[in-house]
Amino acid sequence: MKKYDPGVTPWRVAEQDFPEGAALEKILQFLLRYAILAPSGHNTQPWKFSVERRTIAVYADLSRQLPVVDPDNREMYISIGCALANLFIAAEHFHLGYKLEYFPEGDEPVAVTEFSTEEPGEPEFDDKLFASITLRHTNRNEYETRTINERSLQKLKESADEDGFCLVLIKERQIKSEVAELIARGDVIQMNNRAFRMELASWMRHNWTKSGDGIPGYAFSIPTALSFLSPFIIRSFNMGKSQSEKDRRLADQAPVLGVLGSVQDNKLSWVKTGILLEKIALTATHFGIQYAFLNPPIEVPELRQELKSLLNMTEHPQILFRLGYAKPGRHTPRRAVQEIV
Repeated sequence: MKKYDPGVTPWRVAEQDFPEGAALEKILQFLLRYAILAPSGHNTQPWKFSVERRTIAVYADLSRQLPVVDPDNREMYISIGCALANLFIAAEHFHLGYKLEYFPEGDEPVAVTEFSTEEPGEPEFDDKLFASITLRHTNRNEYETRTINERSLQKLKESADEDGFCLVLIKERQIKSEVAELIARGDVIQMNNRAFRMELASWMRHNWTKSGDGIPGYAFSIPTALSFLSPFIIRSFNMGKSQSEKDRRLADQAPVLGVLGSVQDNKLSWVKTGILLEKIALTATHFGIQYAFLNPPIEVPELRQELKSLLNMTEHPQILFRLGYAKPGRHTPRRAVQEIV
């Protein structure tokens, strides 16, 4: 039996391990191995699943809330949407049909999906995205300055082509610089808040962590020795100036910035935003494009309105990220399926 390493083992799920001919409930358990590889704020993985016969219900794990940076749980529901996207992409790849219902009993569960072994109808997702699930990761390194080809950008736009949503791709240097300034201002505001730093520090992990969640130092290119001190440093020192300068530079240098927005700004729209966000991330991965989030202008309410005005958006900005080419990074840890079912 392979030793469980939370930083590696969950990412080793392989297509050939699909339990062909097994009971549907066992198959659904297997599909969750793909769902849990979704991104989430601070890598909190704020989801729980219930598997019963033909159905999977997904719940928000409120014990993993981020009340300072995400007081409305907006990013939490977006994260759950990302997990749902992985689940549905895997289901379609293994030729399972499914029927989805959002919030069938009010607030909880978030969604209930009934699966069947019957061949599904017209697919909702491009099957090419399936292979990207185990490759996708948030890459916080600097990106190359070379441009992203128009065909790839068009595919990214198409992945978010759904009524009530929009993807704005920003290539113009002046607008990128103005967005970068909003990012820098957001960093300063957030880092000035000790409660924000305490919350962030509580999810930081050293590079040898055996925890199945949180952000190891290597995700920020922090050396191993220093990674053991990073939670203390973040809690104790206001590094808003240096963080803002770094993020301004990363945003300025990125070939493209992306903003995903929605007409509505409620739980359902946040979950659907997450589904589209994962489609975008997986599409980018398919084309060898890296991405990383730069969300302070959306997390700070007054800056969110400024961002919306700057981009002439009628939709509510939900997620801000940069796109570009870079050497792939390392995956962050994931909890095992048995921990979240």
